[in-house]
Amino acid sequence: MTHHSDICIVGAGIGGLTCATRLASTRLINRLRIRVFDLNADVGGRILSRKLEGGEVTELGAARYSPQLHPRFQALMHRLQHPHETYPFTQAIFQDDMGGRLRTTLLSLLSMLEKHPDDSFLDFVSHYLGEAEARKTIKAMGYDALLLPMVSAPMAYGILQKHPETQGLIDDASNQWRYAPDGYGPLLARLQYQAQAGRVEFRMEHHLLSISRFGSGYTLVFRHKGNTQTHRARHLILAIPPSAMTRLNLGFPTHWSPCQYGSLPLFKGFLTFKSAWWRDCHLTDKVLVVNNPLRKIYFKSEKYVQFYTDGENATYWRDCLDQGEDVYLNRVRACLEQVLPLGGKPLPSIKDHFHKHWSHGVEFCLGPAATQPTALLHRTGVIACSDAYTPHGGWMEGGLLSAHQAIRLLRGQLSSVLPSWH
Repeated sequence: MTHHSDICIVGAGIGGLTCATRLASTRLINRLRIRVFDLNADVGGRILSRKLEGGEVTELGAARYSPQLHPRFQALMHRLQHPHETYPFTQAIFQDDMGGRLRTTLLSLLSMLEKHPDDSFLDFVSHYLGEAEARKTIKAMGYDALLLPMVSAPMAYGILQKHPETQGLIDDASNQWRYAPDGYGPLLARLQYQAQAGRVEFRMEHHLLSISRFGSGYTLVFRHKGNTQTHRARHLILAIPPSAMTRLNLGFPTHWSPCQYGSLPLFKGFLTFKSAWWRDCHLTDKVLVVNNPLRKIYFKSEKYVQFYTDGENATYWRDCLDQGEDVYLNRVRACLEQVLPLGGKPLPSIKDHFHKHWSHGVEFCLGPAATQPTALLHRTGVIACSDAYTPHGGWMEGGLLSAHQAIRLLRGQLSSVLPSWH
């Protein structure tokens, strides 16, 4: 059986949910049939909350935001009156007392950026410090992506400025940071409820296989629980990341954008213990940046220990898990004991653990910010939105920014057939 929609949105992350809620709030909603499809069982995309046994909520995906850097998301939190607290991890402790040296180096090179607008960050630092010292210096910052050839020197400084753990390295500690103590799950549920109250339908666990033109609209083929389903839509928004776009038959990105897009894997590991032994190490609510595969270790109040890695180290931990949970936990323990001031004592027993590997955790545009189109428009009229299309590095803020532009593009399409659209 073939189903029909006036507007179809594929992707129920924050971008797709924003598109759906904005459409649901229009006067013409009763004249439009709108459906949202997603391959997951729940909405949210890379926003994924998990509750611990004691009630503490952890974030396996996007975790914190800055009112200064993420004004759209801040406005959303305020509008929905979602509770927030101050994010504790705004300064890092660097292994081997590297913090002062890193800050001195970054500030001394800041005035040289204009001379190297197209150099990679590694080449830029190597020009002044030599390659060996440059690699050591960049690696000490905790973000392995900074070593990639695609990361330019200006881009690297922007990344450091937009992360709470590293903003203090370049004299930019004015940004406040917040998080949702109850998790972002309830926020997403509120958005979904608002869309459903406006008669938007959600179809979960639908994997989009292909898109083809059909008359003045589109035919979409989905796989749903082993079955193939066909859906037809007059207008189409793809609220999915570039890595998903490349798997479709739409010539991405050649027929969409002058830019190229890349991605990096991320890995988050969480550990709980019977007691908060890290208090004796004076690490409570601090992040420790280390030179082993754990990279950044967060000690959250009396609740849990978390580590966060990107690039090759994210792949390393995924490969450890492929060898078995015991292999993974033994290596985590060894890495922790290597860098923590335990006074020769073994690490206390791990009570519980969980993790999340994002194979395409960070997706981004490889072109300069001036050429980034915010949302994409295919020659057939299909609209695409993703945080990766925006010059903004924040997942949630970029998703909102792109979704707003996608709705503006859709409004232009609808105005020709619905003159009273606004």
